[in-house]
Amino acid sequence: MPVVVPDHETLWLDCGAVYSGELKLVHARHVTVRTAGSCGKATLTPAVPIKGWARDPRQPQVWVASASFRPSQLQLGDDFITLAHHPNSSSPWLKGKRQSPQQLRVSLPTDDLSHASVIWRAADWLIQSRAVAGYQAGLLTLAPGDDEGFGLLPETEFYLEGMRWMLDSPGEWAWHDGLLYVWPSDGKSPEGRAWASPRSRAIDARGSQAVTIVDVRIFGASVGIDGSGSQNLVVRDTEIMNSAEEALLLGHGARVQSLWVKGSQQHGVRADDDARAISVSDSKFEGIGMLGMPRRSKGVIVFESARDVLVERNQIRDAAYIGIRVFRDARVSDNVIERACLRLSDCGGIYTFARDRKRLNTVIERNRVNGLAGRSAHGIYLDDFANGVRVYANHLENNGGGIELHNAFDNQIVANRFISNRHEHVLFNETAPFASISGNQVYQNQFSSPGEVPVYRLWSRHGSAYVKRFADFSANDYQNPPKRFAEVEGMGMLDITAWRSRIADEQDATRSALSRSPKLSRQRQQK
Repeated sequence: MPVVVPDHETLWLDCGAVYSGELKLVHARHVTVRTAGSCGKATLTPAVPIKGWARDPRQPQVWVASASFRPSQLQLGDDFITLAHHPNSSSPWLKGKRQSPQQLRVSLPTDDLSHASVIWRAADWLIQSRAVAGYQAGLLTLAPGDDEGFGLLPETEFYLEGMRWMLDSPGEWAWHDGLLYVWPSDGKSPEGRAWASPRSRAIDARGSQAVTIVDVRIFGASVGIDGSGSQNLVVRDTEIMNSAEEALLLGHGARVQSLWVKGSQQHGVRADDDARAISVSDSKFEGIGMLGMPRRSKGVIVFESARDVLVERNQIRDAAYIGIRVFRDARVSDNVIERACLRLSDCGGIYTFARDRKRLNTVIERNRVNGLAGRSAHGIYLDDFANGVRVYANHLENNGGGIELHNAFDNQIVANRFISNRHEHVLFNETAPFASISGNQVYQNQFSSPGEVPVYRLWSRHGSAYVKRFADFSANDYQNPPKRFAEVEGMGMLDITAWRSRIADEQDATRSALSRSPKLSRQRQQK
């Protein structure tokens, strides 16, 4: 890997070559990194090749080689190999009873946990991880760490990873006392195809200005490209594969285009909280948060507090948690999200929130979200006092729910299509200690319910006194409306006649047949 790249220079990498190490562009100015030639993208990785493999005489399916460091991940060819864990499958996990904030009462097959980690489900939407400090007499003690207020539960589901004795299945690896052990899925020697990664970046562009990265491939990094604290970073026509933490960290003014991210253990693309003026467009994301056993994930494209962002024409498939998360002054347009929320719930294909209750000025338009997993997975999730959001012309199909408005107010839900969502199409969920949901507008939407799935659910901890304030409903098209048309707090299930007399006298609503429009049929054929 090149050691120094002067400012205002272009670093040309040989096509088809693999560069091992960390490319350091910290505080670099006006540097470009790109592939020279047409024989394939140059590859950057912090991983190093591991050589000298031999069969383990005690476990012939396993191969062993010397490795001077404890890897953070292992790859054979293009395949990510999972760190050995106990129990062997992702479900069910072990269960333990909390004895103290740092201890679990459990029964384990051995007390050999000297280098193990415990990974536990702290909430429906959160998986935590800590090192094991000790295990004695059935009491598992966690090493110190910050759980952000989400620690062990009274009955905690967890798994363990990282010990040699856990290596009991194909596609796993472990490290012990300077030796690396791997059980290849194909049974063949790892020689010539094994790459072990330290916890490291592939490209470190922290604090840089106007760095451009074009036409390269990255694999096996904890963070593919770290642009935190940067300004005007450009990443284009680049592939990032098998990241341990996230593929890409962004700062102010970043522009990402035609990126392909395949596989991460946790997150996809994230930005600094104070970042502004970011765009992510025309990119593909596959398997984010899905490598190995379940771990914490914040989502695929994650802008928790960054503002003035544009997320458009991206494709997201097979994600552990949220597809796209944005905050204030954002536009989310023409994206396709398929099969998200696969490992964590209380989740949205597209998610936003406003705990400060200030107007978001965000537009979510013309996106297609389908196939989200779980009961608490909504195509679009307006959470925690979200307001000032326009949700326009989205196609939401076969999700747990279509849209959830959680304590949300003054939003527009306009011209969307809700098709075959499994539990309801629109959920109003008021849990704040005061009446919070009001002033929303729901109009010109099309609803098609499978069987008796309600179109609306209106829930409030304050009873039925305020539900009529939740929204104004007009000019919606209800295709073959179900008898159980809406569930309303304090009123139970209402048919459409009772709904109109008690909640929304929607005189301009239509009740069309269940056949889909020609336009929708064409969209489904193109999918």
